Amino acid sequence: MMKRGKLLLLLLTLAVGFTGLQAQQAPPLPKDPALRYGKLENGLTYYIRANQEPKERAEFYIAQNVGASLENDDQNGLAHFLEHMAFNGTKNFPGKGIINYMESVGVRFGYEINAYTSLDETVYNLSSVPTTREGIIDSALLVLHDWSNFILLEGEEIDSERGVITEEWRTGQGPERRMWKKSNALKYPGSQYAKRDVIGDTAVIRNFEHQAIRDFYHKWYRPDLQAIIVVGDIDADKIEAKIKTMFSDIPRMPNYGERPVHELADNDEPIIAVITDPEARYTTIQFDYKKNPMPTEIKESISGYAFHISNSLISTMINNRFSEITQEADAPFVAGFAYYGNLVRPKDAFILIGIPKESQEQEGFDALALEAEKIKRFGFTNSEFERAKTDLLKGMEKNYNDRENQKSSTYVREYVNHFLENEPIPGIEWEYQTLQMMLPQMNVAMINQLAQQYVTDKNLIISITAPEKEAVKLPDNAQILAAFDKADKAELTAKAEEDLSKPIINAIPAAGSIVKESENTALGATEWTLSNGVKVVLKHTEFKKDEIQLSAFSKGGISKVNNTDDLLSATFAAHIVGNNGLGDFSQINLQKALTGKIASVNPYISDFEEGFNGSSSVSDFETMLQLVYLNFTAARKDDNSHQAFINMLNTSLANAAKDPRQAFSDSVNQVLSGHHPRAVSLKLETVSKIDQDKALAIFKERFAIPADFTFVFVGNIDPKNPETRQAISTYLGGLPSEQIKEEYTDHKVRSPKGDVKNYFAKEMEVKKASNFIYYKGDLPYTLQNSVTIRAIENLLFDRYMESIREKEGGSYGVGVRGSISNTPIEQASLLMQFDTDPEKQQRLMGIIHQEVNDLVANGPTPEAVKKIQENMLKNYGENLRENSWWKGTIKAYYEDGIDNLKDYKNAVNALTPALIQETLKKLVDQKNVIEVVMTPAA
Repeated sequence: MMKRGKLLLLLLTLAVGFTGLQAQQAPPLPKDPALRYGKLENGLTYYIRANQEPKERAEFYIAQNVGASLENDDQNGLAHFLEHMAFNGTKNFPGKGIINYMESVGVRFGYEINAYTSLDETVYNLSSVPTTREGIIDSALLVLHDWSNFILLEGEEIDSERGVITEEWRTGQGPERRMWKKSNALKYPGSQYAKRDVIGDTAVIRNFEHQAIRDFYHKWYRPDLQAIIVVGDIDADKIEAKIKTMFSDIPRMPNYGERPVHELADNDEPIIAVITDPEARYTTIQFDYKKNPMPTEIKESISGYAFHISNSLISTMINNRFSEITQEADAPFVAGFAYYGNLVRPKDAFILIGIPKESQEQEGFDALALEAEKIKRFGFTNSEFERAKTDLLKGMEKNYNDRENQKSSTYVREYVNHFLENEPIPGIEWEYQTLQMMLPQMNVAMINQLAQQYVTDKNLIISITAPEKEAVKLPDNAQILAAFDKADKAELTAKAEEDLSKPIINAIPAAGSIVKESENTALGATEWTLSNGVKVVLKHTEFKKDEIQLSAFSKGGISKVNNTDDLLSATFAAHIVGNNGLGDFSQINLQKALTGKIASVNPYISDFEEGFNGSSSVSDFETMLQLVYLNFTAARKDDNSHQAFINMLNTSLANAAKDPRQAFSDSVNQVLSGHHPRAVSLKLETVSKIDQDKALAIFKERFAIPADFTFVFVGNIDPKNPETRQAISTYLGGLPSEQIKEEYTDHKVRSPKGDVKNYFAKEMEVKKASNFIYYKGDLPYTLQNSVTIRAIENLLFDRYMESIREKEGGSYGVGVRGSISNTPIEQASLLMQFDTDPEKQQRLMGIIHQEVNDLVANGPTPEAVKKIQENMLKNYGENLRENSWWKGTIKAYYEDGIDNLKDYKNAVNALTPALIQETLKKLVDQKNVIEVVMTPAA
């Protein structure tokens, strides 16, 4: 009998070789038994799953195996254009009928009603749809039905959408998008992937005949290329029956043939694509080692699953290795990434990415080539492999423990991937059991045999994208090829084995005690006071069986730093501490010591407070507390890691001044602060102000008084559990602390009052006007005002969607945000931001203010308010089962006395047109309006 380890190696070998024999030998993997899967006679595929998270909600998706790669030249951009048209009239929902109906039941357009188009797929969704009424479920299915085959594509609607798409193109035409398009043209010669970029050709968008988009729709939107996916709190039997009835009227297209897959030709010699852009922020080097994708019959077999797990391990090991490299001060690149995955539909790829320091591009390229050569020559060490294997199994175990509490959206993504890319969907139970059997059979030699096949001389694509500036020294084609030849001949040594399996804390602190214990009946939480003054609040939930979330907070923050020269050091102090590591461990060695643990703690210092956010599995709760203890007591200096961090900042900012988006952001921030001396900006010339010693001193000062902190734990945590009590008493109660309470310092940083305008011009590659509008005023900090301001935000978003996007075709969308705060003063604000054609800027700015003034003068309609209320109450119902919501709710209760649990629904139900009108009038009547506008330089 063949040993299991050898059998697994054979499975992997055959999977890589894609042999026909293996396809016959390996049966397909099972599908998740909780999934209802089938096909109608017309070819339409369906996936149905009953799932209770969130309760009384469901996800309704239609996945189309259709994207921009299927367009003819006269249709360049129309796959994406068609996606827009699906919201502009269908057989059963003419005009804006889909949006109007779904918003009437609380499902918001742009958030829960949405879609996306890529080169090879288009996916539409109605998310978080209430399932409390049968009529809503039927309507959601009817929307999917219409999207499948009954989009109206009326000429007037097509013409009105041209401007929206043009402005989407304008907004998205940053240097990254421009270089991606140009790079693809060189990377994929002779292919559709060289010609298509999804957003398309603006000349086609503005001028195509209506029939061109109708032809695309009727040719490609057909049932054999479509999947209906419904996951949520539904009756699977009823949904299946409804789908079979409702979608049976969609005819199978006669003589439809197979969906074409546009192949990429193999290449013996490397394909080299070097692209520069004046506005690019930094240089990126990428190696794509093209591979043929696995045939479906193998991908869906145990061989394919073993291949998938092996690639996951390989990607993890390379990324861990790159993280270690980039933590060195003299690292040849400041960031690196790697993975095996899909390149484009006809090709997979093993991908290596590096970001070199400016002016050291050749050195960075040489180093990335050397890392590829090390993989080919040596593979990985056993310690690297064991670490990746342990973390993979731990992550799978956590998912298994939470298998009854997975969100419906998680399953939807799996089913979309199964339909479009044949990704297996055997279910978490099968995966966990299989992984437990499979991983012990794997050894590093087996994985290395696979990884070493990935780095090849053939089918290699080398791409470089970079700023167009004198300081950037890009290698030419000869130097690029010479780098690989040099790496091939280099004398290299394999990475050494290492063992960091030691505790992260050397000496367990002497435990404090719980001196006061009470119940917060309002929140259903337990409150402790520890002997050192630390306050702890624990909220037990079982929304996730294997999750505990942490929030800790204390007043003070950067406001306690008086010297303006130290503000950047303070701003980055928490990041520097995290980057340097804790106690005896560098950041990299700490991650190695935490192998097999799911526990993270992230300190922060904001303007007016400091604290922690964190999370852990139930079994690793003590480890999370140990990390908290180390942050309080063992922040460390590490010149090497700090210099690596500074190198990364310098690289990311080296060409930031050329990016118009950075100039716009900096201008907004300066105006909002009233150009206060404390409003420091991070720029290339100010990086030198970040001082490690000063940052560490500020961090230690801000975290010197644990008794000033309130710790909140939410999740599957039992306040009565002796181990929980002992762990908190030890690592929080054992912290030395004075009994002092701090307040923040108000340095009087305020946005200016009155009518303020900052209009400026900036050189830019794509001509656009960027606009920022800010209304602010004094308003009492109450929950009712907070809810009302949020309602105003949503109302204005809807109005701008109609007036500026739909009627004017003037912008892809106006971002709106309403907020209210009490730190340092009670104040409310509304901000709007959008990009547009410079020729339309003045008119659209007028509409921005006109909509605000109309809402003040006339108020909203009752129907508009009702839609907002429905969405708010729907979201509130979902939030009640989210640990993160409870964490924020408890923080608001203890910091500000706000009781979202008791009062939020009442505040939403209290919304009326008159209240909204009155609240907005109070804000607008204070006449504090800021405009920042950036237009192209002449």
